[in-house]
Amino acid sequence: MSLEIQVMNEVPEDSLKAIVKSFAQDGAKIVTAINDSKGKFSVEATFIDPGPQTSIIISGKMSTFGGPQDMGVGANEGLAIYDASNAGTAPAGLFLDAQPQGTTGLARRLNPAFNYLACRWDYSTTPQDFLRGATVTVSANGKSVTASPADWGPNVATGRIADLSPGLAHALHLDTDDNCTLRIPMPAGAQIAAPATSPALPIDIRAVSAAILPANMAHSLAVVTAYGDTLYWVINLVGSDDGGQSLLRSVGGAAAQAILNNTVVLPVQSGPDIPDAVAGELNKAVRKDPSIISGPPGTAPATSSEARAKMFAATRAFVGHSTRNVPGTQNGNLACAWAVNEVARIALGKPISTERHGDNGLGTDGLFEALKAGHTRLKSKKDARAGDVIIAPTIGVNHGHTGIVGETNGSVDATQIFSNSSGHAAFAQNFSIGSFQQHYEANGLEVLFFSLKPAAFV
Repeated sequence: MSLEIQVMNEVPEDSLKAIVKSFAQDGAKIVTAINDSKGKFSVEATFIDPGPQTSIIISGKMSTFGGPQDMGVGANEGLAIYDASNAGTAPAGLFLDAQPQGTTGLARRLNPAFNYLACRWDYSTTPQDFLRGATVTVSANGKSVTASPADWGPNVATGRIADLSPGLAHALHLDTDDNCTLRIPMPAGAQIAAPATSPALPIDIRAVSAAILPANMAHSLAVVTAYGDTLYWVINLVGSDDGGQSLLRSVGGAAAQAILNNTVVLPVQSGPDIPDAVAGELNKAVRKDPSIISGPPGTAPATSSEARAKMFAATRAFVGHSTRNVPGTQNGNLACAWAVNEVARIALGKPISTERHGDNGLGTDGLFEALKAGHTRLKSKKDARAGDVIIAPTIGVNHGHTGIVGETNGSVDATQIFSNSSGHAAFAQNFSIGSFQQHYEANGLEVLFFSLKPAAFV
C-alpha cells in the first residue's frame, strides 16, 4: 500500500477553500497549502490507502542540480542528507574523488553522472538516517531508474517536486520542467495516521488571525494544513523593525488559538498539540537556502570589558549588512536573533545561541534561554554598556525583539540600540534604549539587558 501526493501549483489564496474541498471530495485525507513567495500557493493533497504503508508516490515537474558545473549552487553549499561527518557512508560514486577546485561544499562535489536526487522529504516519515540507505524509484517516459537521496529541495517557489542529477535526467530523457514520478520507500512499520474526517477550511483564516494577532504588524499566511476537522497554520508577522511567526489551530471551526509563538517557529517540532504528521506537513514550507557567510569568526575574549569592546566594534562594522538572504527568516524580516548571533560570532568566535549544526539561532526564545543560562543579567538599563545585549522576550502573540547596546548620547534613554530592521532587511541603528522600551513595554513585554560572559565563547 502507498501514500499518493497530488500537487497543484500557483493557487491564489482566495481559492484555497475551494481547492481543499475539491481534494477532500476526491478522497484526500490531508491537504497542505504552502506560500510560494510569489503571491500564490502550492497545494499538496495526500491520499492514504488503507492498510500498511510502504511507499510515497509523488508526481510533478523536475529540474537538475549538483556537480562542478552547477553554478546555481554556491561553491560552499552543503547537502541536507550528507555532511563532512557522514559523507564517507554515501553510496560509492555519489561524490567525485576530489573536491572541485575553488569549492568547499558537497553540492559541487556530487558526481553528475551518478543517479541522485533531492526532494522535499518529510523527515518525520522518512528520517535523514533512513534516506542515507534508501533508494528512490524515478519514472518517466516509460522508464524507471533507482536513485539515491542526496539533498532537500527544490524550493516550493520553483513549482517542482524534485531535482535530479544530470545523469539521471539524461537516462530518463528529461529536460527541466518535464514531469516525473517518484516512489519513495517508507521505513518498516512507519505509518501516517489517517484522520477520521475529511479535511476542510471552515473558517476565514485571515479574519481569525487578525482577531488574535497584533494589529500593528502586517500578516501573511506561510502555510496551512487541513488535517481532518483541524486546521493548523503559520502566520508571518512583520513590523517596521521587528517580526515573528505564530502557529494557530482551530478544531472543528471553533475559536482559534495561537499554540506557538517565536521569531521563527519553522521547522515545527511535534508534541502534544502538534501530531507528527502535521509537523511534517507544516515543515514543507521550510526553504533550503545556502547559508550566508558575512565574515570569519573572531576569537574568544579574556575579560568582560574585552567582550563588550569587541561586540561594539563588530556591531558598528555590521551596520548596513543585508539580512535578505538569511535562510529561514522570510527574506530578512525575521532576522533579529540571527543578527545578534552573527555579531557575536564575528566578534567572539561563536554565536550566543545555535540551531541544528551550529548555525545561528533564529528565535528570540532560544537566544533568551542562552542568555539566562550562560550570561549576566544586568539589574537595570543604567548598568548597560556598549556591546551588551538588549532583549524583549516574546510573550504570547506579542512578539519580541533583540539588539545590541551602543553609545550613550547624553542620557541612558538616548543610548543607541542596533538591531535588524525588518522593513529594510538590514542591520541598523534603529532604536534608542528609550524608544525600544516604549515600543515593547507598550505591548506588555519586559525589556532586559545582558552582559556576555567570556567563558561562554571559549
